[in-house]
Amino acid sequence: MRQLLIGDGTAAALTNGLTADGSIDIQVLSSDGPVKLAPGDTVADSDSIRFVQGTGGTQIASPWIKGKNVVAYGGKSGVAQAAEVARFTISTNATAAGTHTLKLINLTNGAEPFEFKSYEIAVTATMTPTAQTALLKTAIDADLPHWVNGAVTDNGGNLDITGFKKGESKADGSVQAELVHMDGAFGQEVTATGAINNNGSTMAVTYSTPGSRGFGDGFYIREFEEELQGSGFGYYNRVELPIQPTLHSVTGNVYDMYHIVASKDGSTTSGINGVDNLMEIYIALDDGTAASTQAFEGALNPYLNSVGFSSVNL
Repeated sequence: MRQLLIGDGTAAALTNGLTADGSIDIQVLSSDGPVKLAPGDTVADSDSIRFVQGTGGTQIASPWIKGKNVVAYGGKSGVAQAAEVARFTISTNATAAGTHTLKLINLTNGAEPFEFKSYEIAVTATMTPTAQTALLKTAIDADLPHWVNGAVTDNGGNLDITGFKKGESKADGSVQAELVHMDGAFGQEVTATGAINNNGSTMAVTYSTPGSRGFGDGFYIREFEEELQGSGFGYYNRVELPIQPTLHSVTGNVYDMYHIVASKDGSTTSGINGVDNLMEIYIALDDGTAASTQAFEGALNPYLNSVGFSSVNL
């Protein structure tokens, strides 16, 4: 069982039994029903807690979790995704006149056949790397591959080519589904050292900015939220029953992430006769609101400290 709850930074508050819209509350049971977990409360004050996301008139709640059954507690600060910038460096002059070919290869899908686009330039004997990259920039800019975001940067002897990030809009009106990863090839001959050779010029591919999915980036949190809507809302048949439950993640945001794992019955094994026995609760809190993060940690840390876990401070 996995569940994702998402908070937008709104302070947690209970009004008439409902959690404030956009907030994440931690609750315990009392004689009057669920109430907020107070900072400093431990398992001695309440043996069980739950996490509640306010959604405006309704709320999404985790199962009740016994403190003694928690088996893991951790967290990580949010980091936005970073676009890959591939650098194509030509290191030597051409030694003969002819045609040089640069093949840009889209490795994003992770499996062959890989999509590619080729560019040819006419070179003269002794043409310098700077002259070659100037010609290549002109050729590529005139016919950009759909996975390249914006004009090529010519640094004089090397080219920087930037890929799209997940969720970015492209010139054809589509949206990039995954962070772009690319490579390239120059000519056909491979030297003993693995460099690709063409008419005496060699090219190496490095990454001036490696692409990164980040952690807690809003586009990936949206993907995770959609993935879990099957188990959370019974949203499995997405063709014949296309009305999707409300999504709460914001793709432009970055979220601090917390992860709490507990067994359902207090056992130390992860399965009961082959059936999953773990509850995994993911909490995504907008990392732009430090007050809500501190309030969440201020209540949860002491409670889980009391059952042997270190504090998580993001």
